[in-house]
Amino acid sequence: MRTSPVAGRLGVLGGLGELWVVRALVSSALISGVLAAGVLIVYNTSNVVTQNVVMIFLINLVVVVGLQTFTGNSGVVSFGHVAFMAIGAYAAAITTTSPAIKQSLIPDAPGFLLDAELSFIPALAVAVAVSAAIALPVGFVFARLSGAAAAIATLAWLVIVRTVIANWDRVTAGTLTFYGIPSFTTLGWALGLAIVAITVARLFRESGLGLSLRATSNDALVARAVGVSITSARLVAWVLSAAMAGLGGALYAHFILAVAPTAFYFELTFVILVMLIVGGRSVSAAVLGAAVISVISELLRRTESATGRFGTSTLVLALIFMIMMIVRPEGLLGRWELEELGVRGWRRFRSRRGKPRTATTPADEAAAAAPHETPGGGSS
Repeated sequence: MRTSPVAGRLGVLGGLGELWVVRALVSSALISGVLAAGVLIVYNTSNVVTQNVVMIFLINLVVVVGLQTFTGNSGVVSFGHVAFMAIGAYAAAITTTSPAIKQSLIPDAPGFLLDAELSFIPALAVAVAVSAAIALPVGFVFARLSGAAAAIATLAWLVIVRTVIANWDRVTAGTLTFYGIPSFTTLGWALGLAIVAITVARLFRESGLGLSLRATSNDALVARAVGVSITSARLVAWVLSAAMAGLGGALYAHFILAVAPTAFYFELTFVILVMLIVGGRSVSAAVLGAAVISVISELLRRTESATGRFGTSTLVLALIFMIMMIVRPEGLLGRWELEELGVRGWRRFRSRRGKPRTATTPADEAAAAAPHETPGGGSS
């Protein structure tokens, strides 16, 4: 009797190691534990400037993990996820800002937007829902594209969203800065939602749909030949990643407390992509890449402030991008997760040490030290 793929994955014969849900949750707990420890140590032992850098890192991390959910699993590069970050930021900002402030910024907006004043959790839900709802119809187009066509199409999507936001004066205040956003994003919220994003990304990566999507990135023809629906797998990943990017945008708006169309364009897109490319295609790699680039960017920013040579950080990030693409295009961790690297390292350590030695007697030690006769009659 044939068993379903789900039953096969959840079978007890393989033990807990074969349970993809357990494996994903354990992995996300490990990644989240390392992340939380590092963030809390740095945040609690630093000044206000560094604390703000930590907050921006966590916000960017949510977006990078969202991008990894699509690009890291499908192998299709997307330049358009910052557009969903912008959508989430404006959706959350408009629904939480005081009606009195909106009367001066967007007096011609629909009444339900002018009167809305949601708390943080409903605003996050609105940002995620709006981002996912917009991502679904356009995803039917992008899910069918690969290579250069997908890159150009997603870049065009970024330009379209930015243009709409900059010209929709009635709702977004156009090119003006939308200010007066209440401060809701704290360290607890940013770290907690980053952990949620990591957990969701790991669950998707280990699920049957995630495995199918990864199979399409290795060989699309073979994956299609064995029954994998490339369009469906990419579409689900696209919508899920867009929702995460929208969540990151909402966190950003309620931390910076003001948003403008110029904040969500090529520069931020480049930084987010560099974070993913430097780290690699796995969830652990996305976290590592975001941390490495955040540290480098902050050091470069301080160097610029000290020397007055602004623009150095962008140049250095571009050089890092080029060097990684030449020297290690798969990124620092490649496709490996943190726990997979640990298992590989342990196996190598065990193989080098060999089998553990058992207790021996003095006679055994003397026999082991004596010359051994070879089959030819000589000694070794």
